[in-house]
Amino acid sequence: MAETARASAIAIDSAGQILAVGTDTEIENLATATTKRIDLHGKTVIPGFFDCHLHALWLGINLGHVNLAPPAVRTKEEILYRLRERLAEQPDLTCVQGNCYDQNALPGALHLTRHDLDKVSTVLPVRIVHTSGHAAVVNTKALELLGFTRETENPEGGEIARDEKGEPTGLLLETASWSFLDRILPTTTPQDAVEALGRANQYLLERGITSATDANTPPEAVGWFESAVYQRKLRVRINSMINWAEIRKQVGAGANPSPRDLQPSLYGISGSQYHVGQAKLFADGAITTRTCWLTQPFEGMPNNYGIPMHSEEELMEHILTAHNAGWQVATHAIGDRAIDVALNGYAEAQRQTPRNRPAHRIEHCMLLNKPQIARLRRQNIWSIGQPEFLARLGDAYVLALGEERANRLSPYATLERENVAQAFSSDNPVVPGAPLAGLHAAMLRRTPSGRILNVAERVDAEVALYAYTAAPAYACRAQKERGTLEAGKWADFTILSSDPLTTPLDEWERVQVEATFIAGDCQYGLERILG
Repeated sequence: MAETARASAIAIDSAGQILAVGTDTEIENLATATTKRIDLHGKTVIPGFFDCHLHALWLGINLGHVNLAPPAVRTKEEILYRLRERLAEQPDLTCVQGNCYDQNALPGALHLTRHDLDKVSTVLPVRIVHTSGHAAVVNTKALELLGFTRETENPEGGEIARDEKGEPTGLLLETASWSFLDRILPTTTPQDAVEALGRANQYLLERGITSATDANTPPEAVGWFESAVYQRKLRVRINSMINWAEIRKQVGAGANPSPRDLQPSLYGISGSQYHVGQAKLFADGAITTRTCWLTQPFEGMPNNYGIPMHSEEELMEHILTAHNAGWQVATHAIGDRAIDVALNGYAEAQRQTPRNRPAHRIEHCMLLNKPQIARLRRQNIWSIGQPEFLARLGDAYVLALGEERANRLSPYATLERENVAQAFSSDNPVVPGAPLAGLHAAMLRRTPSGRILNVAERVDAEVALYAYTAAPAYACRAQKERGTLEAGKWADFTILSSDPLTTPLDEWERVQVEATFIAGDCQYGLERILG
């Protein structure tokens, strides 16, 4: 990795693939009339960043909503002001929506309530989505439209939070926060989705990302991604994780479509530009919303072990059916109990139907113990981490789990030392998702308050860079065409202002994305290259 990161010249053929990587002289000797030449003026070239777990469609939609992310927003009053300001700017809205809300960053770490959001509007539904994506707070009008009253039972895998009188507070957890949105939100049209993916595309390119995984694609959205590629709104290479439980609901529990059955079929889109790659499952929720599935309760909440999204038996059945149909399975599991259940499911799937390295994954894989780390290695399971979580949400983790467990989260150095396959990603828009910020977070492990979460689990720049370029290509089974700068692979690369392998941590702000290339074409930063 270090050698390719420091290469001084690249030869690119007319198809957008790498002919050779080497010195200026070596590459000059390969030049032909169709060889592309770019003078990089000594800047650092690395393989394009590959974010193997984000939410491109959600990101694009969020970019059109009110941003409530801390530290820019620190109080309840600031949240309400921003929401009212949006409604004044756009009085024709049918729903006032905010995103990246985090109660843990507010005074007292208390959630807003429906009564707070009623101060924005009592006529329109108001909805603010938690930064984790695993909760939302709505106003009274939204509760009315959703049909949630004191008599409403909690949906499976979710919770309608209630006050001491049994009345809904407006806080909705897990499935309660997203399962009935058609009752309050305007319908997303295919062209709305294409435009949203176009916004996400620009956002990702500006951060040096050339490939990404959409980590929970609704089945109906496959065509939206295809259209975005066809309309050239989406240039970043995308593979989709399809929500397996949703697919099985649509086709019937007895039918188990194979990956080939769900591949894009419109417009003749190349599989290297967009394809369906994994079956996505959820074992639990998030730490910040106290909904991940734990073996020991949350700090100060003796009866709260989180919310499993499926029973152990149901999750096992989903894993078995997806595995047997030939899928690479990616299971969201954050808490130690959820990780155990996912590992058990993968082991049983291999026992019943052995496959040659199916490359199953655990997404997030945060609260790990030593036996689980050994199982990850023994079972050849990928751990897909998000280092930026520590930098953005680390203090909330201490509040939720206490010091000891918070320091056990995301043990990247141990995973590297124990030869567990790991790759880095962002889960954007849960966090802003710049890979350079993720690299910095993995090397520093510093929370917003300045606390270091387990200095022994820091990794160096080379490990972090590999985990954000080559490793994701392997984790998505695209290593033959992406992830490193080698002859025969796509000329997808990112140009940086400084070499991340030699830049001191205290000077990290010097490292900036200068340009992003896909298939040899500059998609972002052309003026910097020409200038």
